[in-house]
Amino acid sequence: MNVVSGNTLSVKFVNNGTGQDCGVHECQLFDMSLNEQQAPAAIVCSPFGLQDTKLMALFVDNKWTCDLD
Repeated sequence: MNVVSGNTLSVKFVNNGTGQDCGVHECQLFDMSLNEQQAPAAIVCSPFGLQDTKLMALFVDNKWTCDLD
């Protein structure tokens, strides 16, 4: 997967298992596609110091959201 040069995405991070809201972070965007349910999905770089970690964010309630659970 290639980094989309210079593109970032504002993503809200939550843990639905614990109910924790980890805030909104500006993340490096790797790729965008449709998931299995044909909903928009984005692969972003983790903003939590794990720069090699890629996370999936889904477009939920008009905002990009990543469940860390």
